[in-house]
Amino acid sequence: MASINGVDLVYTVNGAGPLLFAVSSGWGVGSSYLSHALAPLTERFTVVVISTRGSGGSSRPVDESAMGTSVMADDIEHLRRYLGLDLIDLFGHSNGGAIALGFAARYPAACRRLILADSQVVGLSAREVTSAIIARRADDPRFSKAVSALIEMGPFVFEDQAITDVLTSTLPLYFFDPVKNAQKAIETFDLPINSWATRTQMTADSLPEARQIDLLDKITAKTLVIVGEDDFQTPVAISEHIAAGISDASLTVITECGHMPWFEQPEIFYAAIIKFLAN
Repeated sequence: MASINGVDLVYTVNGAGPLLFAVSSGWGVGSSYLSHALAPLTERFTVVVISTRGSGGSSRPVDESAMGTSVMADDIEHLRRYLGLDLIDLFGHSNGGAIALGFAARYPAACRRLILADSQVVGLSAREVTSAIIARRADDPRFSKAVSALIEMGPFVFEDQAITDVLTSTLPLYFFDPVKNAQKAIETFDLPINSWATRTQMTADSLPEARQIDLLDKITAKTLVIVGEDDFQTPVAISEHIAAGISDASLTVITECGHMPWFEQPEIFYAAIIKFLAN
């Protein structure tokens, strides 16, 4: 644990080899899922998984407004300095990708390589694509209950169990093959979801100044963008936008794969990362 930037930030270190930092999503899901996702890489790399402020054992800031994605990006820079490192390679998935993107844009001299998997960009929506995917899956028995749960969902109730129920009831939509993968994914999450982190991050990231759309051209790190072709949460269009906006970026689209490629296409996912970090 490191006491930095006004919080106690928890991080874990596993494996042997070159350092690879990874940052969890900031909305209260914790970091166990990410440690599970990257565990096979510990055979080749020393993987440092960061639990974002306010969840996963990391403490809450005194000021709730300091729970935005941009502040979480600053936490990575404070941790880099705390550990006395010049440059880091950084992995982020989903909202963790937005945090990693923010770090690479705000501190370009500190980020050597960047891996963005099914990444969010705060302020960038692919709502039409997401809606089309949902409509296409409505009559598929593998997805129909999740689609109904999503359609019938009212305003967020910011209670731990309520947010957890939203996640678990809609999770099949996150996969190409939910029958095979949804339950396995649930078993890797830190449940229940920390609804305080959900609420405070959503509030902070809803502000106009939180938008990341204009940050992409500030990133100088060599970047690998990975996305599942069937990702409904952060569709391919978002990753295409990211790759087009970063000067030294390559895009890998994985077929028969949703939002969590380490479950559905692990060989392709890990091989792409290992090849990227070797160059």
